[in-house]
Amino acid sequence: MKKVLPYLITAAIGAAIAILIMFAVYRVHTYAPTAENAKNIMKILSDSFFVPGVILSGVGLIIFASNGGAFDMLAFAFIRFFDLLRKDVKGKYKDYYEYRQAKKDRHTKMFFMLAVGLVFIAIAVVFLIVYYNI
Repeated sequence: MKKVLPYLITAAIGAAIAILIMFAVYRVHTYAPTAENAKNIMKILSDSFFVPGVILSGVGLIIFASNGGAFDMLAFAFIRFFDLLRKDVKGKYKDYYEYRQAKKDRHTKMFFMLAVGLVFIAIAVVFLIVYYNI
């Protein structure tokens, strides 16, 4: 259960975003579920699943880049800058090398966000295919 919980929470957040988008678009356009509006409904479903898919996948990719050290120099610069503004506080890290060695073993898990985001994008693609075939 501990391994499945992040996937479930992420999927629930993505579903909530998708439902919010569906209701917002439905409220604006007020499509009635009839046969002639089926194409528009497929478009709404495709759009509403694509947005959370891109958001979740994007956050997963940013965390992946952060785990690789892409933002370490920027984070170290902010730490050093705020250490300069404080009085009587000695910096925790002497130099960038010490900071990098301290952060080397700390990685955030991100695969669940990337996987759930890609599932949402796949669902959006299915609705898009249905949209173009109606």
